[in-house]
Amino acid sequence: MKFGRLKLERAMAHRQRGVAAIEFALVFGVLFLGIYGLVTFCGVLYVQQVISRAAEDGARAAQSFRSDTPAADLQTNVRTAVYRSLALSMITPASVGAAPLSKENWLREKMAGIPPEVTVSLGEVAVKVTYPYRANPLLPPVPLTGSWMPERLLGKATAARSSS
Repeated sequence: MKFGRLKLERAMAHRQRGVAAIEFALVFGVLFLGIYGLVTFCGVLYVQQVISRAAEDGARAAQSFRSDTPAADLQTNVRTAVYRSLALSMITPASVGAAPLSKENWLREKMAGIPPEVTVSLGEVAVKVTYPYRANPLLPPVPLTGSWMPERLLGKATAARSSS
């Protein structure tokens, strides 16, 4: 009797040999996609914060200029402050290098079609930064998920200017 039972247990163990590998493959795939999706979502949030901070830095830079500064000079200086703020973040690829100037040049090239908007009106300056995220994602998208990424990220800030 014991011999028959032992033989049956061996036969069942032999049939169950690949089940663990199949279960692992199914669970790992779902778990990997879930974790990668979470990390990708956090990357989008990080870049959104960087864009918002860059707009705020541009508006803050506008406050440091006198009210009689020509609008063209003010816009150029605010855009430079925005690009410098973006260059100090970690949104540029590692292949660009670590130097802030090379990062700034890369950002100017990638944002050439949509440079930061600087609107100067009486008593205030509005800065609007648009970043083409889908063209320059922080992490590469998994196949079939690229359409879930936002096309562009937007940051806005407004600052009052002194009248002196």
